[in-house]
Amino acid sequence: MTTTNERTAGQVVQSYLDTFFSKDLEKTLACLTDDVVWKVQGAPDVPTIGVRKGKDAVREWMALFPPNFVPLDFQVERIYESGDQAVLTGHFTHRIVSTGKNFSSDFAVICTVRDGKIAAYNFIEDSYGLWRAFQPG
Repeated sequence: MTTTNERTAGQVVQSYLDTFFSKDLEKTLACLTDDVVWKVQGAPDVPTIGVRKGKDAVREWMALFPPNFVPLDFQVERIYESGDQAVLTGHFTHRIVSTGKNFSSDFAVICTVRDGKIAAYNFIEDSYGLWRAFQPG
């Protein structure tokens, strides 16, 4: 049996994503180091954008996700790994709750893994498209 520490960086990040979409908050947070640095790039008036440090700050980010987004599709297409680093690329579609608009984007998530957990998370998407999806009308 493979232990948490024997998984590759890409497997750790894929496991986090699977857990996140299962909507089990505590199991999702258990995939992160206590001092995780969490970054989502884009316009600061979008509620989930910005840099957060530590599990409590990520817990606050996760609380913002359900009232703002309905995930419709999320596909990891490629995983690139080098030691403790993983880059996953893919495509997703979410519905923006406040506007009812669908938002689709390619994405890249760049992560650093330490002791079988995510220590740094940097999610890159079409931030302008996301901002536009949050605009009424």
